[in-house]
Amino acid sequence: MAPDFDVVIKGVESSRTSEDATEDAEVAFNVNSSISESDSGPGFVTLKYSIDMETQPPAAKIFVSGTARIAGKDGEIEELLSSKEKDGTPTVFMRIYQRVYPTMYLLTGALHVPYPGPGLLRQNRVETEAQVVAQAGSRPERFGLTR
Repeated sequence: MAPDFDVVIKGVESSRTSEDATEDAEVAFNVNSSISESDSGPGFVTLKYSIDMETQPPAAKIFVSGTARIAGKDGEIEELLSSKEKDGTPTVFMRIYQRVYPTMYLLTGALHVPYPGPGLLRQNRVETEAQVVAQAGSRPERFGLTR
């Protein structure tokens, strides 16, 4: 049985940063993302996350933050906190991104700016401490999210 996984969005900010931007413009997404443990106990862990995206050339800025709670067996939780990807992104963060992506997609559509790709975070390293910029191509040895 898979662990229970609940993602809550607690904050959203978005803005259009250029009046000239269109939905079909070619842009690169610069992503700053973080994840950190905020609470844990036998059979559960609560994580804080943030995803901050900005386009280059300027078109939009989007910021989403919240919490994710995992409840289940310790081994199942440990598996979600580890990375199976070559880029070192923890499995749990990819699951969080999958849950918040529809919100980000709707925001970019409402702003009439280019849409982010569903696999965008696979190109970035996710830091486990708040306010650290994700670096494309870097791979940390360990994220320290293990319990």
